[in-house]
Amino acid sequence: MPETWTKALSDYEYPVRLSDYKRADHFPDYFIGSIPGNRASTIEFENRFRADSGNCVEPYFEVVFWKLYSRRDRRQKGTDRIVDHVLQTGVTAPELRTAIDSFVEKPTEPNLSVLRALLGIKTQVLAVVLTFPAFLDPVGYPMIDTQTARWITANLSNHNRNRRNLLTPFQFGYTSLRYNDFPNYLNWVRWCREVADVLTDSTDMEWRARDIDMAVFTAARERLPLNVLA
Repeated sequence: MPETWTKALSDYEYPVRLSDYKRADHFPDYFIGSIPGNRASTIEFENRFRADSGNCVEPYFEVVFWKLYSRRDRRQKGTDRIVDHVLQTGVTAPELRTAIDSFVEKPTEPNLSVLRALLGIKTQVLAVVLTFPAFLDPVGYPMIDTQTARWITANLSNHNRNRRNLLTPFQFGYTSLRYNDFPNYLNWVRWCREVADVLTDSTDMEWRARDIDMAVFTAARERLPLNVLA
């Protein structure tokens, strides 16, 4: 039954106050106000990123702060590191956008590493870098984080039923997701696309891979059930 998925998506909530970034006043027209965090307001944020990300670097800084927002211990310094690297090295918006485009077209570790290097992220972490393909192409790409990866690992035996594209268990081994789990991320991408097609056929809305990720994120956080889909 798709109703559990519809409920989880409707319950999605990730509110972020962009103006909490301590250097917000350095970037006029950005880091203003709040994102309520439901699906509609998050899509508005995604749309703004796509509209502006080829022209200026500030949208990338906003997305990093947005992604790190739930980590109160990391969101300021983590955003600062990327902001400082991009500004000090002169990385441009077209360079960043081209790197994301390349990954979306061909999701490989080398293409991911190009984007990671442009952002100045030295360790082989996944979550922040893989936020950008999901913002650029939410139809085709979900996000990934540790909470979602734990849900996948705990629930894959049930939710692989009736699927051509199969989830695989995340290996973890670090405090954050790393390249050793990149193949499992790719399986997650394919699974999300397939499940989005199934839900689109069985509900009255067009589901995106990003919507599947939102529903699973909510289910994991709120301990909501998600039915296995036919």
